[in-house]
This record gives sequence, structure tokens and C-alpha cells, in this order.
Amino acid sequence: METKHFAGLLNLSTPRPDTDIIKSSDSSYGPKIQPKKTTRRVQMRQHDENAAQPGIQKKSRMKLSDLFDSMEHINEQPRQQCEKAKVKQLAKGGNNKRYGKKGPENKRPFVNGISPQFHAAQTEDDHLIGDFSKAYCLPLERGKHQELKYISCTTLARLLRGGYQDVVQQYQIVDCRYPYEYAGGHIKGAYNLYKEEHISDTFLKNATHPKSTTLLIFHCEFSSERAPKLCRLLRNLDRNANRYPHLHYPELYILKGGYKEFYEKFKGFCEPRGYVNMLHKDFSDQLRQYHRKNKTCHIRTVRKELFKPLYSNKCTVLKKDPAKD
Repeated sequence: METKHFAGLLNLSTPRPDTDIIKSSDSSYGPKIQPKKTTRRVQMRQHDENAAQPGIQKKSRMKLSDLFDSMEHINEQPRQQCEKAKVKQLAKGGNNKRYGKKGPENKRPFVNGISPQFHAAQTEDDHLIGDFSKAYCLPLERGKHQELKYISCTTLARLLRGGYQDVVQQYQIVDCRYPYEYAGGHIKGAYNLYKEEHISDTFLKNATHPKSTTLLIFHCEFSSERAPKLCRLLRNLDRNANRYPHLHYPELYILKGGYKEFYEKFKGFCEPRGYVNMLHKDFSDQLRQYHRKNKTCHIRTVRKELFKPLYSNKCTVLKKDPAKD
């Protein structure tokens, strides 16, 4: 018998795996092989190699500003829109000229998509009286409240001397201080009206002087609180009593600086020549009474508005006839 000789001895302890079996087997069976994590040195080496090669670019962080359009691009968009609008307007104007029509004239260009005509109209309306019929007769000053119109003490003194007769037909000065202040000294010819009821009764209900041509000048001690409050009240009552924009008293003024400043500069137009402060210690009791009355009146008006029934003017109550019962 012939015996087969083996070239080498088999190592039975470490059997060789079959590659075909490994390829055909499912990866879900058996343990998963995880790649080793690269060390810090390997990462630095790869970074240096990529930097040395010109074709490969380095990774860089992206800023949020790079994701959006730049400010120049954002600002260019309204400019392009304005240019397109101008081209369309020119084209329309040319077509209108062809057909014998007049195109729009004196139109201002758009700035960043916003027309300045609206802002110009607002600034022009600031110099017009309440019904927008004409400009203010007296020179205006800047004051504490922007919505109100102020005049200086010099302007009022000139008006008392007989100035502005060509533009002012009739005027009335309203002193909004308390009676003890008014008695201590006031401007000649001024009315002492310090309550809301006085304003409505004098100028709207029982008016004796002609309206719409009368200038009203309000003032208190400093013209900071009481005079502006009553001036706004009259304008609101006047708006409610008329159809917009018509008003009985479209021209209202506030004396800048109040009676204090006027008395310091023009004592000759005050009678009697004196000045009593609102917080004078001799009239502290009267001041408390006036403050209490103002608080109670304010609370009553608030209660009326809160508990006012809805549609009170339109609702009708049906009464039963006793004969039918």
C-alpha cells in the first residue's frame, strides 16, 4: 500500500475560516466588528497631509451671516424695485403722450420703497388749524405736549397791545387756575374756568361770542397739566358735536410758561399785579377741597362709562296698557 505524505502538519487548534461561508452568511448573525477610533496623532497627520495637497481644501466653520444675503444685497433690492417703478412710470407717461393724455406730474421718487408724500402731508397738517382750513394765525412755539400748539408770552403781550389785527378777529384767554389763584392776580380780560363743566357750558352750550373766528388761549400756573387737560377736553367735545373735520373752535393755543412766566415779564398786563402760588400755605384748605371735588367728579364719570348700558339711545321700553290687563 502506498501512503500519502503531507507536506506540513495541520494546526488543529486554529482552523482556517472559509471565506465563502463568511460572505454568504448574514451580517446580523454573529458579533459586529467596529473600526478602531483614530488617535490624536493620526488625525494631526491626516490634517497636515490634506493641507499639503493643493486639491484638498481645509474644513472651516461657516458663520450664520454667510447663510443669508449680505446687507448690500438687501439694500439693493428696494433700489432695483424703485428703478423698475420709475421705468414703468416713464413708459406710462410716454403712452399717455402718444394718445394725447397727460401723465402724472410732480410725483416724488420712492426712497427704499416708501413715498415721502405721506410724511410731507403730516408735516404740512401740523401747521394747519383743527378743521384744516388755514394756517395758524399766531407764531408757534415748541412745548411739553407735541399735539398742542403753544405761543410765547411775548406773542400774547403783543396781542394784548393790539397786534395781529389783520389776522385775528377775536380772541379769549382762559385761566384754568383755582379761584384763589385767579383772585391774587390774572391777565386782563381772562375768564376763570377751572372745571370741565365750565368749559362745556361756556363754549358749547351757552356760547355768547361768535364761533370759528375766536381764538382761545389756555393757561394755568405753568401750563403743564391743568390748561392742556381742559384744552384737550374742549377739542374732544367739539369733535363729538360736529361732523369731521368741522369745529366750532378750530384754533386753540397754550401759553408757554403759564401765568408765572407772563407775570415775571409783563406785570403791566396783570390785574391785580400779584402772583399767588397754587401751593400757598394760606390756601391749603381750599386746595384740598378742589382736589376732592376733582377726584369725585372723575370717579363718577368712570362709573358712568363702566355701567353705561349698550345701545341705550336705540333701545325702547314697551309699556303694558292697564286696560288690556
